[in-house]
Amino acid sequence: WVFHFSRAGRPMRIEGVSRLAWAQQADGGWRIAAHRDDWDAADQVYAHVPVLGAVLRALKRRLATPQAPQA
Repeated sequence: WVFHFSRAGRPMRIEGVSRLAWAQQADGGWRIAAHRDDWDAADQVYAHVPVLGAVLRALKRRLATPQAPQA
């Protein structure tokens, strides 16, 4: 799913995914037993906050796994 909103007049979007766990009822019907929405808050929200965004980008660069050179 994609959540569209605006912050200070600037359009923004957050991409995520929903996970559902289903359970069968005694009458044979189904219901949602658990629901969870997952999205990357650090990359999609906090990265746009002044100062905090710069800190997160620096941490991301520092923690990145070095890529092997391609032949």
